Amino acid sequence: MKVRFWGVRGYVPTPDAAMLRYGGNTCCTAVTGDQGELIVLDTGTGFCMLGDELMQGEFGRGRGTLTLLISHTYWDHILGLPFPGVVHIPGNRLDIYGPDSTRGSLQMVYDGMLSPVYSPVFGLAHIGATHRFTPISTEPFIVGQLTIRAMPLSYRPHSPIWAYRLEERGRVLVYITDVRYGESGIREAAIAFARNAHVLIHSAPYLRAEEVEDYGHSRIEDAIETAQAADVERLVLFHHAPTRTDDELDAIVDRLRQMLAAQGSALQLLAAAEGMELVV
Repeated sequence: MKVRFWGVRGYVPTPDAAMLRYGGNTCCTAVTGDQGELIVLDTGTGFCMLGDELMQGEFGRGRGTLTLLISHTYWDHILGLPFPGVVHIPGNRLDIYGPDSTRGSLQMVYDGMLSPVYSPVFGLAHIGATHRFTPISTEPFIVGQLTIRAMPLSYRPHSPIWAYRLEERGRVLVYITDVRYGESGIREAAIAFARNAHVLIHSAPYLRAEEVEDYGHSRIEDAIETAQAADVERLVLFHHAPTRTDDELDAIVDRLRQMLAAQGSALQLLAAAEGMELVV
């Protein structure tokens, strides 16, 4: 199982010179299975960059299949879907999994985003690729050789947030984003879900010392504590704050690595950057 990051920023895209090394596109992570299965975690603006690359292969000829796992429907996690050419080529297939809410289905959310008020593509009926929406549940399902599990990590019915756990040949990748650990039982659920993961990708825009509104996000220290409690091997921070510069991220990661070393912790800490690749 291989991972490549296409968008690692949270909230809004940040096309700024001070953010070029880590990148300014919003959340999109691609996972490739050992047999070539392609699974995409969230379709923020980074999905546009991924789509451009996929056009060079089978997707450019209308023979590609994408499995999309959507954690929730905030703009920074869905906005990139309608733009890449791969979704407009007949013959391509999109299998889209994600949460419905009290305000409507995931398909309704995407159709609303493609309203003529907002988009020149008037609804999902006008994209060329075949697409199928499946409401996510806690029942595991199989994509190729990968087993995928999902877990709700928010009690907000208007915008439920789900985490994903991907397993292949004994290797485990867990994806947790936009989690609010102040809600009752959420921290314990996240720790159990991430237990013994080889890689945990966790949103972490701000430090506890920063007096900013987090809009429902955990702090960087929360991600570290969850990873340690779950006996995670590698923690990858993403969903970086839009104002966070490359140099600031470098300094934060360096300081936290020193803290982990002083604790005698075996946890490996990374900050995700566009183009970064990992083998799980």
